[in-house]
Amino acid sequence: MKSTDRPQEKPPIDAPITSSGEDDLGRAPVAHDFAESIRELDASQGLVVGILGPWGHGKSSFINLMREQFETEPALTVVDFNPWMFSGSNQLVNFFFTEIGAELNVRNKSRFGKTADWLAQYAGILKPVAQFIPLPGAAAAGEAAAAALSGLAGTTNADHSAKKVREAITMELAALTQPIVVVIDDIDRLTTVEIREIFKLVRLTASFPNIIYVLAFDRERVEQALTEDGIPGRAYLEKIVQVSFDVPQAPEKLLRSQIFEELNRILTPVANATLDDSRWTDVYWEVIDPLFFNMRDVTRYAISARPTIKSLGNEVDLVDLLAMEALRVFRPELIQQLSKLRSELTSTRDIMGRKDERAQKTIAALLANFPDDDEVIRALFTRVFPVALQYIENNHYGPGWLSTWRTAHRMAHVDFLNLYFDRVAPDELVAFRNSEQAFERLSDEAGLKEYLTGLDPEHLESVLEGLTSYESRFTTDMIVPGSITLLNLIDAIPEKKQRGFFDIGRRDITVGRVVLRLLRRMEDEAEREALVAQILEGIETYSSQLDFIHSVGYREGAGHKLVSEAFAARIHEEFVARLQQTPPAEPSREWDAWRIYDAVQTVTGETPLKPSDDPLLLRAVLHSLKSTARSQPVGSRQVRSEDRLAWDLLVQVFGSESAVKEVVGNARRALGDDEAFQLADRYLSGWRPDRF
Repeated sequence: MKSTDRPQEKPPIDAPITSSGEDDLGRAPVAHDFAESIRELDASQGLVVGILGPWGHGKSSFINLMREQFETEPALTVVDFNPWMFSGSNQLVNFFFTEIGAELNVRNKSRFGKTADWLAQYAGILKPVAQFIPLPGAAAAGEAAAAALSGLAGTTNADHSAKKVREAITMELAALTQPIVVVIDDIDRLTTVEIREIFKLVRLTASFPNIIYVLAFDRERVEQALTEDGIPGRAYLEKIVQVSFDVPQAPEKLLRSQIFEELNRILTPVANATLDDSRWTDVYWEVIDPLFFNMRDVTRYAISARPTIKSLGNEVDLVDLLAMEALRVFRPELIQQLSKLRSELTSTRDIMGRKDERAQKTIAALLANFPDDDEVIRALFTRVFPVALQYIENNHYGPGWLSTWRTAHRMAHVDFLNLYFDRVAPDELVAFRNSEQAFERLSDEAGLKEYLTGLDPEHLESVLEGLTSYESRFTTDMIVPGSITLLNLIDAIPEKKQRGFFDIGRRDITVGRVVLRLLRRMEDEAEREALVAQILEGIETYSSQLDFIHSVGYREGAGHKLVSEAFAARIHEEFVARLQQTPPAEPSREWDAWRIYDAVQTVTGETPLKPSDDPLLLRAVLHSLKSTARSQPVGSRQVRSEDRLAWDLLVQVFGSESAVKEVVGNARRALGDDEAFQLADRYLSGWRPDRF
């Protein structure tokens, strides 16, 4: 599926809704009805209402919807008490009454002013009382509070006893025409001690007239916190909460519709976002969907995944990205372990290769450490990291798959998995991104040339190597423009600095691999020959022309027989005649200058070059015969290298050592000294390299 153009939307926030206009779950009518039923209850002796549900089920949103009904005429005064702002029993009691009094003063001083004053006095009296408020099995709240307060009578400035202050508060509250609603939310997110303190407070004050407490909490969490000395917390809770409502879980169909809506929202910043439909359905149902349980999960996912999708959505396969983000948000411990298993998740093996026993044990340990997520992990392996299946099932994915996964930006290729985990593209992936850009221009000769010549020349060979990953997507209209452009770039590719003993470092081979794959897209031989002729006309250097002729023809060890033998012979003859008639226009670009003149010498049997020829061409010939030999002693990591000339071939193309000496002298006088000239001097002096 593809994202469509949508107006820029603000990212979601993990906060409860505040009005029925935001009610995507359709709970507003239920909340309004429940709030209205609360109004109809007798609150003359106080009332405690519980809004119950697991974390993330929308209790706060449900209460906010209830507020809309409370605000209808005759409107009720709703006061919020934040239990997170206290520490310890004394502060809780003091803060509760001070806060409630202050809120009432702010809302209607003329109506609640005297009540607020009495509550402030009551707060001062009750500071040390909470420690006497009972938990399950203790004496009644009134008896304990009375015993505590009896020694504190007359301690206020107005010389009122706590009993008289309470009586005054009771009278003021009883005179109200409408009750006051006190909301205490997020109780289940407090510590066990803090949960107990809140319920002590509610039990102490629940008998005040016209006070309706609306408490929001997870029943299981609170019952666990209130359980003590074998007395179940449920028994204590049932003595306090008189009316309760269990917030229903969002219907699965509705929950999924919200998931898809948020997915569309977070894909908005990704230009041309595309999901692989053939994989998306299975990945969603088997990996992502099992991790969602409520609307808060949807919001958490949207908030957390949005920055990653925005950053990597154009770089990494979106199906893989959405799956891994779901695990990162809801199973962070699992994603941390997967980060350590990059090799096990991406390393293919030949069909005859032995399974990596260490990797097999590592994957088995992962499944053992996350038994509750066994099905999700196995689905992740099947849909995202199929290589890992070889360690738990009889599956096999060979090296040939790597090109497919890389082209599709799949995390099954280590470059894209590294990009996700490290958020910094490895050098190989940077080159591959450039390869993608080059692939998109293969049918546009001018555009491809402009793009490739604008890259750092040091990266050019890696970029061209990456084009081979797109072989299955090559089209016939790419053959001529792509081949001409690449063959004309061979001389612009710097020769590799040989560091390893087995490094090959042949720039013409890299280009040739792409060109041959392009030509193979044309199956008809006659049509292929016509394309070869077009390509030859566009190649600017003789070196690349000859290399191309050899690769499509029948040269032993090089020819791939993509044309008829007669055609191959003809284009080779035409090449020799062309070179004899017209010398290279840009000798310094002739990266294989010796070979092109060796071709002439082979046909004519005559020495093709003279010391008086263009010094630039003479130097190009010497450079084309210069190489570096390497050796690595047994047991040593150090590679020894030595520059050499193919001396016999050099002498052959010029006719004699004396001619070579004259060539070096003429070229040096015209161009200045050069490392190839210095190397030739050593050979002319009688030096020959040792064999190693």
